[in-house]
Amino acid sequence: QVQQQQQAAADRERQEAEERERLQLEREREREAALQEEKKKYRHKHAPIPQDAVISSDPIIIPSPIVVRKLRKGDFVELYYFTNKGLRSAESSTRSADDDALALLQMGDGLHSFVPLAAAQAKGTITMDEDLSWEEFAEAAHRLATAMRENEWPEDRVDSHIKFWIALEGHPWRHGHCESSKHALLTYQARVWRKWHDTLATPHSFNIALINTTLLSQIRDELVHSAWVAQLESLKQVSPLF
Repeated sequence: QVQQQQQAAADRERQEAEERERLQLEREREREAALQEEKKKYRHKHAPIPQDAVISSDPIIIPSPIVVRKLRKGDFVELYYFTNKGLRSAESSTRSADDDALALLQMGDGLHSFVPLAAAQAKGTITMDEDLSWEEFAEAAHRLATAMRENEWPEDRVDSHIKFWIALEGHPWRHGHCESSKHALLTYQARVWRKWHDTLATPHSFNIALINTTLLSQIRDELVHSAWVAQLESLKQVSPLF
């Protein structure tokens, strides 16, 4: 009888020890899961820091968080965000905003929608691609190509965009005397860059590096016509004879 009681007590003690060990392991797993979740949510807080690295003497290119998120998804972003002006704007305003904060913004269809606050702050303050200067275009293009690589875009897509921008920069119109022709190149870039994104995964996708000279000429004709109409309207306001 005594031996049975001793055996039963030993079994209970063993079971209790196993239960304590199980609970301890469960608590450790929960703590680890919570830590991993926090690391994902607050990645800057837990990012590793190389202890032997000194800050670079060269400018550090840091786009706004909303632009980085769009690039990671492969979405369209305006070149403006990679100009000197766009990067200064990101440094002074966007980084002070809470990534999780939302703002109510009226969309193009007239309806209202909640969007990230950083995107709302940038809305209306950017320069559209077709209105960039050639200097701003040069600032932005190579930075955007670098950002594509950093955000793991396929290398063939990065290369095709580099060829696209080099072709526009090296086009004879770029160095000519006709301002409409120069503007046509930037407008072509803006429209084709956007259309390339819009047609991905559709039967209408295309190689952006191949310049459509017919479309480029059409855009120049459109700009020349618009400039002529604007000049005519200006003359009408000055003189009743027109």
